Amino acid sequence: MKIHGLLLGAAASIAASVGGAEAAKELKFATSAPLGTPWVKHVDAIAEKISANSDGEISAKLFHAGQLGTEPVMVQKTIRGRIDILGSSMTAFSTVVPEMALMGVPFLWDSYAQIDCAMDKHLTTVFEPLFEKKGLKFLQWNELGWIHAFGTKPLVTLDDVKGVKVRAAPAKYSANFWQGMGANGVVLPLAETPSAIQTGMVEGGTLPAMTYVAMGMGKLAPHLTLSAHLHQSGALVMSMRTWKKLSATEQESITNALVPVQGLRDEVRNMADGMVAGFQENGGHVHKLSAEQRESWKTAVVPLREQLVSSIGGQAEEIWPKILEARQAAHFDLNQKGRARPF
Repeated sequence: MKIHGLLLGAAASIAASVGGAEAAKELKFATSAPLGTPWVKHVDAIAEKISANSDGEISAKLFHAGQLGTEPVMVQKTIRGRIDILGSSMTAFSTVVPEMALMGVPFLWDSYAQIDCAMDKHLTTVFEPLFEKKGLKFLQWNELGWIHAFGTKPLVTLDDVKGVKVRAAPAKYSANFWQGMGANGVVLPLAETPSAIQTGMVEGGTLPAMTYVAMGMGKLAPHLTLSAHLHQSGALVMSMRTWKKLSATEQESITNALVPVQGLRDEVRNMADGMVAGFQENGGHVHKLSAEQRESWKTAVVPLREQLVSSIGGQAEEIWPKILEARQAAHFDLNQKGRARPF
């Protein structure tokens, strides 16, 4: 009987051990961010906190640098639950949440402070239900920074740009911008842009400064114009399929693990500034628009804004006034604090 009791006890112990192992959850956490960048540091910190908050019952297996596919592919995988958590760009998410493209309307924002205030205080609740409707749990904003123009020759005045073949990102706000500028926009995936410049298919395009420098684009098109004509944000999301399988306590372990995004923003922006300075020191050409030149760009592009909003689809025409209200509210908040200053 004693032996029988010991065997039963051992079996129960093994079963409990196996049950505990099965209870532990491993989440696939993906980004397209290259190693050694602020985005990877941010995501790694969140993953560590998820494990700590759940006492090791939830862990995150990290897949950086696009290991699980291109950004649009990873968005689709997240919707289907094949990726649990994803950090990606506004351009990628706008393929399923078209209203996200409204955040990239040219010349919408005046400063980083205005953008941060509008997103954090006024727009999170606007976008959360739009993401959830498409099977994605919105966790927090992401940051890529200002988008600038670049070319094989200086692109500073409207005359410089008129008729020039330029790469447009696969997003409606990019094509809309180049149309207003009088350029000949050619929609191309980012990966095809270097070869398109080498063959003369295009003579320029637009990119975040960090991407422009990191990709070595400056070797092919060495003129960077700090136009800051639109801002590229993004989001950190979770598959609703995964989210709904978690208990309330497990969900809390994840939301409480979200490292404040302002730290990421500051790091990305500082790194971009440093990379532009290094590019210039190494012989790259950096052009700064005068107030008059920037105003001429804005005057050329803004009249096409209504056309852009109506072309985006989804609930864009309903969401657009809310973005304008958020912009105005942020401007008011910053004026009250004495922090409202234009780009």
